[in-house]
Amino acid sequence: MSNNRLWSRRAALLGGLGLAGASMASMVQLSGRGRPGPATGNDGLTAGRPEPEGERGNQPDRPLRLGWSPWADADVISLMAKELIETRLGQPVQRVMADIGIQYASVARGDLDLMLMAWLPLTHRDYWVRVRDRVVDFGPMYSGRLGWVVPDYVDAASVSSISDLGKPEIAARFNNQVQGIDPGSGLNQLSEVALRDYNLTTMKLVASSSAAMTAVLDQAIRDQRWVVVTSWMPHWMFARYKLRFLDDPLLAFGGVEWIHALGRTGLSRSTPAVADFLTRFRIPDRELTSTLLQAHRGNAEEAVQAYINNHPERVKYWTTGEIGAG
Repeated sequence: MSNNRLWSRRAALLGGLGLAGASMASMVQLSGRGRPGPATGNDGLTAGRPEPEGERGNQPDRPLRLGWSPWADADVISLMAKELIETRLGQPVQRVMADIGIQYASVARGDLDLMLMAWLPLTHRDYWVRVRDRVVDFGPMYSGRLGWVVPDYVDAASVSSISDLGKPEIAARFNNQVQGIDPGSGLNQLSEVALRDYNLTTMKLVASSSAAMTAVLDQAIRDQRWVVVTSWMPHWMFARYKLRFLDDPLLAFGGVEWIHALGRTGLSRSTPAVADFLTRFRIPDRELTSTLLQAHRGNAEEAVQAYINNHPERVKYWTTGEIGAG
C-alpha cells in the first residue's frame, strides 16, 4: 500500500473515530453546561457548526472558544491553557467539546478561536491539508505516538517488533491475544490493520475499553506475565509502569507525531497576548505524562493547578516571554 493511501486511511480512522475512545456523534458540547448541544450532522469538515456567538472580531469581553476532544491529554492541556489565559492574560475562555473534524472546520471558519489537538504531520494530515491556508499554526506543544505496548520485563531480545508476534511460540507467551480498547476506536481499527499487515494469523484483538485495557495490564504486571496492549502516548500508564512500544517497521501506526495548537486567522490581531502564549506553550512529555497520572488518581483541575504551582518559571515564560522565577 502506498504511503498516501496508508496515511489517508489512518487520518480517516483516527480523525473520524477518535484517537482512543468510542466514536462521538458529530455534535458540539458546551463544557460549562455539562450537556450536549444540538446534533449538527455527520459529514466531517462540512458539518457541525458550533453555536454562533456573534462576530469573531476584537471583543475583549467575549470568551475565546477553545475546542477540545474527550481524551485525557486534551482535557489536561485545554484546562491548563484556559486557566493560564484567564488568570495570567485576563482573557475569558470557554471550552467547547467537539468532534475533531468539526474542530478543524470550525477554527478555519472562525467559529472556534483555537484548538489544541492537531496531530501532525500524519495522523490528521487529511484534515490539515484542507484547512492549512485558513488557520494559524502556533507550533507543537508535545509529542504523541500510537501502537502496541509491552511491559519492559518482556524479553527484548525475543520481542522487539510487532512482526515477532508472528512466531507461534512468541504468540503463545502472550496467550495469542492483543488487549485492545473500545471496539469503535481508531486505535482498535488500526490494530486490526496491523494484524493483517503483519499476517498475525494466530493473534486475536480483544476489544474492551480503555479502563479494561489498563486493568488487564496492571494484573499482568502484578503476575509478571507477558501481555501486549494497544495504547498511546501521552498516557498516565507510562508514568506508573515501565513499558515500551513494539517497533512498527511497516508503519501500521505511523511514527512519532507532534500535537499542535491551531488558531483562527486574526487571533494574533485580536488577542496578541494569547497568540504569543500559544507560540511558547511547550510542555515536556515526561512532565505531561506525570500530570496525566496525577489527574487519573485525582481530578484534572487539581492536577493542572499543581503543575502550575510547581513550575512558576516555565509558566512565567509561557505567559510573558520573560525568563526567571515569579
